[in-house]
Amino acid sequence: MGSRSLGRLAPVALVAGALLIGSVPSLAQDELPRIVWLEQGAGNPYWDAQHQAAAAAGEDLGFAFEAVSGNLDPAQQAATLTQLVDQAPAAIMLNAIDPNATAPGVQYAKDQGVPIVNLYSIDPNATASVTFDDRAEGEVAAKNALTLLEQRYGTPTGTVAVLHGQLGQPASDDRADGFIEYMEAQEGVEVVAVQATEWDGANAAQAMQDWLVRFPELSMVYALSDTLARPAIEVAERENRVCTPEADWTTNPACVVFVAVDGFFVEDVPAGKLYATQLYSPQWSGFKFAEIAYDAATGGTPAAETFLEALLVTPENGACVAEMQAEMAADPANFAFEGSLAEIATARGCEVVTVE
Repeated sequence: MGSRSLGRLAPVALVAGALLIGSVPSLAQDELPRIVWLEQGAGNPYWDAQHQAAAAAGEDLGFAFEAVSGNLDPAQQAATLTQLVDQAPAAIMLNAIDPNATAPGVQYAKDQGVPIVNLYSIDPNATASVTFDDRAEGEVAAKNALTLLEQRYGTPTGTVAVLHGQLGQPASDDRADGFIEYMEAQEGVEVVAVQATEWDGANAAQAMQDWLVRFPELSMVYALSDTLARPAIEVAERENRVCTPEADWTTNPACVVFVAVDGFFVEDVPAGKLYATQLYSPQWSGFKFAEIAYDAATGGTPAAETFLEALLVTPENGACVAEMQAEMAADPANFAFEGSLAEIATARGCEVVTVE
């Protein structure tokens, strides 16, 4: 893989009435295929890391990259999608807040011959869809969480609360549903609360403050993102309510086990604050998304549906995987992203943890 540099990213500017998160200079845009990532919003560190990786893919493959914000408003994102189609980019990457709101814009793009690569859900009307199987990943998280509850109580039992992302957003709903449905099927487990956070850490912290009072015997919190888990953990730490390998339920019966997904703070697993997460790696996934968009932008025929697989991270492989992810984050412009996360981890000697 050729060398890539992120040094050409331009400052923030306004484009098409929406926030431009990052772009290459106008000269490159004139010469190269233009691919636009229409994001849900701006300022989320996970999204920012994905956009940086997509820009690195642009340097490597040869396309001009922009990321535009939908400002967390389904109607505004839908309007921006139509505006972008009118600009006739080579392809649009869409992370829809509400697929129903953007459906007319996807059809309009199809009518205008602008490829749409749909992210984090399946849209049969898009040129291609690429996503994680979030329902399946939620079930993996639940199966692993159940083993932790069994270790704690001797049988798979306990009370669990869920820090949801955004209700109605497919990846968020599927991730939560896969976990909740599996847990609710277990006779001894009770899901006592599900709180939407709008992917905002402050909302996660507020929910945790409430739960510590309402549920004094709370066993576990499942967060749909590490970026939600960390502020919740900080709240629980102030009350000495966080289970860690050094001070687990045997020494602190009131402690809460935290598990999460996306791996943005994967280092919290070897640090002992998270008992597990599932690495989606914004750098790896952002690069993979951009590769498929480039194929669509240049006349290729990407698969209608592509499912990426997360990597379960536990204390058994946490230190190794955290080091791997740190390498991706430190230099996405030169990291070799070929293969799945499990394949990349295996090549680095990391254990691949599975659950039945």
